[in-house]
Amino acid sequence: MAFGVVAAAPVALALYRRPQRGLLVLALFAPLHGLLAIIPSGQSLAGWKEGLILLTLLSTFVSPNRHRVVHPSMPWWPAALAWVVLGSASALILSGIGGVGSIKITYFYALIPVILWRAPFTRSDRDHLVTILMGMGILTSVIGLLQQLVGPEYLVELGYSYTEQIRITGSLLRSFSTFTGPFAFALFVSLSLIVGISVSLADPKRLRNIIFLASTPIMIAGMGVSIVRASYIAFAVGLFCLAIYRYRSLLVVFAGVAVAVPVALLLAPSSIVAPLFSSYSLSERGNGWSSTISSLYVHPLGQGLGATGSAAAKAAETAHPMLDTLTIKAATTLGLIPYQPDNYYMKVAVELGPIGVWIFVLLLISATVTALRSSRVLRGQDSAFALGVSASVIAAACASVFATYFEIFPLDLYFWLLIGTVGCALSQHHSDEHMTSVRRSPSEQWPCAPAEEAYKPTLVKS
Repeated sequence: MAFGVVAAAPVALALYRRPQRGLLVLALFAPLHGLLAIIPSGQSLAGWKEGLILLTLLSTFVSPNRHRVVHPSMPWWPAALAWVVLGSASALILSGIGGVGSIKITYFYALIPVILWRAPFTRSDRDHLVTILMGMGILTSVIGLLQQLVGPEYLVELGYSYTEQIRITGSLLRSFSTFTGPFAFALFVSLSLIVGISVSLADPKRLRNIIFLASTPIMIAGMGVSIVRASYIAFAVGLFCLAIYRYRSLLVVFAGVAVAVPVALLLAPSSIVAPLFSSYSLSERGNGWSSTISSLYVHPLGQGLGATGSAAAKAAETAHPMLDTLTIKAATTLGLIPYQPDNYYMKVAVELGPIGVWIFVLLLISATVTALRSSRVLRGQDSAFALGVSASVIAAACASVFATYFEIFPLDLYFWLLIGTVGCALSQHHSDEHMTSVRRSPSEQWPCAPAEEAYKPTLVKS
């Protein structure tokens, strides 16, 4: 206990001076959260991220710099607030005080824009965030490829479990790197690629960007061995958005891929190709979506937040302690947990009905438009970053058709962090422009004007 207090003291002091450090540390260590599975008593530390966010939020109220900030521009906040209010109300109606758990699972990381509102990222903070995103994308991709070399038996020896992290498709191990599963790994790498490529192409001579661009084949290979088709679609969509809006040279890449992929598929072993084009999961999705649409006739306003998804699975684990020995598919088949949709829009439809889906889509559209417009207003790296964020939101919207994207950690965390960071860049840009226009206005005095007025030379009479 005493050791914990002593260790936390420097962290608290650092956050007191600059709360933004808390979010940067969160972005750095979030991709490593899955390593807790092989650390002795690691699960007891699973709440580190929530604790860090709450401590960072608290520090924004006591930091000596809290009054000298330019608040971020967040035009999407009404849609976000409506989504949170609707979901929270439905959770409390469905489960009473027990609905707080569902609210926490779904909306906890929406506190990140609140932190950024009180302690906005500076240009240096935004640069550090991009560096973290690039670096962790490369690191986790390398680890994902190494997992293919060591094999599943070695991973079991490390402490990973077949019912949790390790998944086999056909004869292939689906790499999960330092994450809790292959979906989190693959979709994070696709996010890192989209934002990183956008920023790197804007300044290709910077050493950091050169290293990242040189590492993209490694990252694509790491994402590939996860066997997560949603990540392939997300990456392709994000890259296409970058090509359409700014980087036309990427269209050449698409042309090359269109030629190379069919050839590679013809030469690849059937053990690799078969899992990629298996129609079994697609038919399962179709059956689940049909059931979801049918349920809307019975519950047009939804069944309430926590009726399905991670919140429902968490509640089932509490009720059935032995549930963690089963896979999600087996637990669902046995009726121990509710239907788990692999489409985030379907999940929202089950819980909040068509109104909830409409509000959620409105949030995605407003966040995308805000980031895209910001990319046209901003300059330099901030412009490229905003463009990358807009492409990543579009990619996430497409990936959500095939995965519960916004329930997968740390993708939900990065969504709120990235769109909030764009708002910081935009508001600070407008503030700088305003200060420049004031100084250039002939009706305004420059800061040195009072001193100049006080100095009046005396004319000497001859």
